[in-house]
Amino acid sequence: MPVPLPPLAEQEQIVAEVERRLSVADDAAARVAAGLKRAARLRQSILKRAFAGALVPQDPTDEPASALLERIAAERGRVVMAGKAARGAALGATTRDERMLMGEIGERQLALDL
Repeated sequence: MPVPLPPLAEQEQIVAEVERRLSVADDAAARVAAGLKRAARLRQSILKRAFAGALVPQDPTDEPASALLERIAAERGRVVMAGKAARGAALGATTRDERMLMGEIGERQLALDL
């Protein structure tokens, strides 16, 4: 079965157009790859500056992050203990958190367990 082919000049035009479009696609892929690399570097730079506290002006009157974390941990501990104490009282059992409330377990151990 014979397959009709366009004239040689038209075949060359088709090949040239396909190559041009493939070149455009390759250029776009290269720009995307470069953009992704740049975004990764930018992300690392932003994170580095954020952890160094260099993204915004620092207020010397702000409490240190460690003090804030301690307050959050203490509040979580109070909420958890209050909830468990209420459940334990309803069941008539003494839980680990209730013993801690009564001073049988130190605060440092609780902070590590949270």
